Amino acid sequence: MIMNLQQLTAFLPFLILILMIMTVMLSICYNRNHTLIALLSISGLIFSFFSLYFMMLIVPIDISNLFHIDKYSIFYVGMIIISSVFTCIFAYPWLTKYSFNKEEFYLLVLLATLGSIGLIISNHMASMFVNMELMFFPFFGLIAYSNYQKYSLEASFKYIILSSVSSVFLLLGISWIYAISSDLNFYSINRILMFLSNDNEQLVILFGAFMVLSALCFKLSIVPFHIWTADIYQGTPVSVLVFFSSVGKISVFIALLHFLYFLPIQIYNKIYFILLLMTFLSILFGNIMSLFQNNIKRLFGYLSISQLGYVFIVALAFRNNYLFSLETLGIYLFSYLLSNISFFGIVNIISSLNKKNDTDFISSYQGLFWTQPFLSVMMTISLLSLAGIPMTLGFIGKFYIFLIIIQENLWFLGGSFIIGTMLSLYCYLRVIINLYMNPLNLSEKNKDLFDSKLHYPSKIVVSFCSITLLILGLYPTSLINSVRVFLYF
Repeated sequence: MIMNLQQLTAFLPFLILILMIMTVMLSICYNRNHTLIALLSISGLIFSFFSLYFMMLIVPIDISNLFHIDKYSIFYVGMIIISSVFTCIFAYPWLTKYSFNKEEFYLLVLLATLGSIGLIISNHMASMFVNMELMFFPFFGLIAYSNYQKYSLEASFKYIILSSVSSVFLLLGISWIYAISSDLNFYSINRILMFLSNDNEQLVILFGAFMVLSALCFKLSIVPFHIWTADIYQGTPVSVLVFFSSVGKISVFIALLHFLYFLPIQIYNKIYFILLLMTFLSILFGNIMSLFQNNIKRLFGYLSISQLGYVFIVALAFRNNYLFSLETLGIYLFSYLLSNISFFGIVNIISSLNKKNDTDFISSYQGLFWTQPFLSVMMTISLLSLAGIPMTLGFIGKFYIFLIIIQENLWFLGGSFIIGTMLSLYCYLRVIINLYMNPLNLSEKNKDLFDSKLHYPSKIVVSFCSITLLILGLYPTSLINSVRVFLYF
């Protein structure tokens, strides 16, 4: 394949990341310098982010049969890169505790970022599979990176085994679809299968679509493919959890939307009830299970199931209400990204108090306000946004989703949405109330760790995210207009 100048320009973020990966690998080989490699990685990601401007000038554009780039995909690529930058910033002080193998962390983050960008712009089932594996293979290493935590290796092994099974399901589904369509390009599949009338062939496509859907729902931890979620969240280091809960979920969901959009309408209608049921169960199950959790990572693992359940409401509506659904998705996922980064960033800072374990339990945050009022207020804002409280961006996102429920007459989900929101509010308030209770007996040594200069960049990031959640919650017009700029191309 020969690429012209326009296609190379559209591929610029990809090329910058590939160049940076090679640079980091060479640096690790010849001169291990943690600070240098961290700066190189962050610089490469920032350059990749700014190169999106040049992509904006030439989209929409197809790169061979494998990728399609438009303004809306650029919006999500930007979100992925921002999340990767913040992950590197959060990880730097945490990795200084390690005496060896610190630098490989950034290499894994860059590889996963490369895969997630490729996944978002994929227009072909082969490129979707390859980029998904490129994204999730580094996750195996990142989850197990905290080798002194007893749950990390266990979580990594569980995720490797279960993720491998889901990849087999994905390949099986792709092969069944290919058997009938003889093509793996999304546009071609839609065009070929649109006029499919043979019942046996429709059954084969339906089976293949269900296999692909199952694999993608596993990656998103949607009920009933959620069984791994709480254990993996518990065993994953907090610095990695920032990345895993945002980059992994957002990019896979965009890939799922691409798949569902190009699925022939007669096949989509047959799996619609399955999607509806999974959405209903995810919202209720995630919130109900979170009521019984005292471990903050497990708590947010179950809450992530319900959060993705809310997002799945968009997947149910976007065939009938395409533009408004995509607008809703952009606002909600942007809110989810900022809230996650802010919350887990603060948890990451607090985890530095204990050199051997993350502060995993809700009780670990008791009285934090009396020693660190600023961090407590920032955490409160992020939790209120996740709960969907007015005057935060999270409320705007949930309000948009509720509008979709009304417009599409999804009253079956409306009840679960209201009940789920009330249950999740209780869970978020549990954490918030702990922040303002009687203070913990922190030693002076531990208090000094809060003031370490290593954490200043992390504090700036969480402050930026929390304040942005508040400002955009009060004045959401700027975000809404920005999403519409990317949407109406």
